[in-house]
Amino acid sequence: MSTGGHRRVFVQVPAYRDRELAPTLRSLGENARHPERLRVVVLWQRGEDDPDLGDVGALPDLTVETTPAATSRGPNWARSLLQQRARADDDVTLVIDSHLRFVPGWDELALGMLDDLGRTVAKPVLTAYLPAYLPGSPPPAGARPFKIYPLERQDGVLTRLTSHALAHPAQLAGPVRAEYLSLHFLLAPAAFGREVPHDPHVYFFGDEVALGARAFTAGWDLFHPHRVLGWHAYDRADRVPHWDEHPGWGADHARTLERLRRLFDDGDDGLAAWRGTARSVREYEERIMTRLVLR
Repeated sequence: MSTGGHRRVFVQVPAYRDRELAPTLRSLGENARHPERLRVVVLWQRGEDDPDLGDVGALPDLTVETTPAATSRGPNWARSLLQQRARADDDVTLVIDSHLRFVPGWDELALGMLDDLGRTVAKPVLTAYLPAYLPGSPPPAGARPFKIYPLERQDGVLTRLTSHALAHPAQLAGPVRAEYLSLHFLLAPAAFGREVPHDPHVYFFGDEVALGARAFTAGWDLFHPHRVLGWHAYDRADRVPHWDEHPGWGADHARTLERLRRLFDDGDDGLAAWRGTARSVREYEERIMTRLVLR
């Protein structure tokens, strides 16, 4: 990895018919201390009547790849394609959503946290559910960073997560241990993208649970930032969910649930290549104190 503050950050932004994409990119660049160190690649899954992207602000190294929304195969298909744009000179990988706002200096703040973790942790991942903002309104002041918890199962498979604000974050000296991973914001050394690639066969629900488990088995340790790095638009009024326009998503989701059952079984079932070899799924379940699949 490059030394000091000259690291290259490969930023991956999947966007499906999202009117918040341009404001997100503007906020990403305008609030970075060093936007010139960001290599941003967007996969814009654009509808036929979607307006042009317009002004995206100061991002010197921005690539927007456009594909028809009608041919999109879902969020993790998009993330997998973006991950293939990685380069040998990338030092850090950052996966974000297309509906975010960022605090001033978010890049130095986040990279500083990752550096601090790297002094004692061999393979750290900084990941967060960010506090909420409403498009068209300024991000609210006084938000606290979050910790992620399990929320909901489907057919016995843990598929949904939630978050609660950290208590007394101002008293925290550094990032806190995490049990679960978020794809709102995921920052890690570039090796993470090679060792834990996105699975294009996982449609959507359950993807964060699966990626977190796979990261753990590959020897990566998860942490949540102890300071707010930005905000996330949970309201979907300004974007069209993929499943609203793709009636086959239910079958894709059913296949995802079956795939996750097999993945979490730790067996030799053709999915072993998607699990790491440093630790087992069972060890991850002991870490999070819950079974990923209930039968």
